Amino acid sequence: MADIHWALAGTRGAAVAVARIDPERGQVQFCGVGNISGAIVTSASKSNLLSLPGTAGHQIRTLRTTPHPLPPGSALILHSDGLTERWGHGDLPDTCRHCPTVIAGHLLRTAGKYHDDACVIAAAGLC
Repeated sequence: MADIHWALAGTRGAAVAVARIDPERGQVQFCGVGNISGAIVTSASKSNLLSLPGTAGHQIRTLRTTPHPLPPGSALILHSDGLTERWGHGDLPDTCRHCPTVIAGHLLRTAGKYHDDACVIAAAGLC
């Protein structure tokens, strides 16, 4: 994340998140800066991953990478602020039975803000 921050110096900056999935340990390491949302979703829950305030390339506080448990069969979802954060695990029925493209498309359709651009990344079938 520090390399990304320095590479974006002199630009408008960006909201950025980096997630490192470690299936052997059953966890994900997450570091986010700005209006980027992350969540670990199972069929019964949604756990939000917190991003730090700031803008990569401009001003960020001390970077902090935090580990989060990654239950078997869960999905990792990262998205920009072009999606509302009000979606929940119930909005993704049988989440982990679908491929990441279907999960991302469903979220764009159901939680996307029509007046904003959006980006969604999904990783499913983890651990």
